[in-house]
Amino acid sequence: MLQARQVTRSYGELQVLKGIDLEIKSGEIVSIVGASGAGKSTLLHILGTLDRPDAGQVFLNGQEVTALNTNGLAQFRNRHIGFIFQFHNLLAEFTALENVCIPAWIGSNQKGRADEATIRQRATDLLGRLGLSDRLDHLPSELSGGEQQRTAVARALINQPSIIFADEPSGNLDSRNAQELHRLFFQLRDELGHTFVIVTHNEELARMADRQLEMSDGRML
Repeated sequence: MLQARQVTRSYGELQVLKGIDLEIKSGEIVSIVGASGAGKSTLLHILGTLDRPDAGQVFLNGQEVTALNTNGLAQFRNRHIGFIFQFHNLLAEFTALENVCIPAWIGSNQKGRADEATIRQRATDLLGRLGLSDRLDHLPSELSGGEQQRTAVARALINQPSIIFADEPSGNLDSRNAQELHRLFFQLRDELGHTFVIVTHNEELARMADRQLEMSDGRML
């Protein structure tokens, strides 16, 4: 499903990635661990098309994403990739429901009411699945930390992506909410078939994954 071949990335004189090869299968939950500065987040951003490698190739569902131009990459990302970050990055002026809808509105080629109604219903269903049916019209400031992160998960799922990249997704949560979020990832994989690639320092989450990959000094061990 996802392949990286000899991916390198430098920032000035600092070489952060030194020829990364990996393969992720559909439906897997894979954790990437390693010390700070090992290159984990840089790799995740390249795999998720948020950044480009200096050299190497990345393929997702048979498409060489590293060969796409900027517009093509943005369209591909919106359609096939979801993101969950340490900080929820919800837009403060929009409700939970609206925050979840935004990626689908951006990706929609139709602007009619029927299309918007379909998107709102899908977002409502997702938030309901994540236990937030009674929080649809609440602003982010009116949600708890765990509720904010679950809203961010729903936003990542709204376009039914092929793969979801998570960068320290529980790093800003207390232990109870972190455990709930970890269980949620596996529930979503089992029920909906989603693939997750998770960068984490949380040892519990890393151990729960189907596979654990370790990085050190820009290389995969």
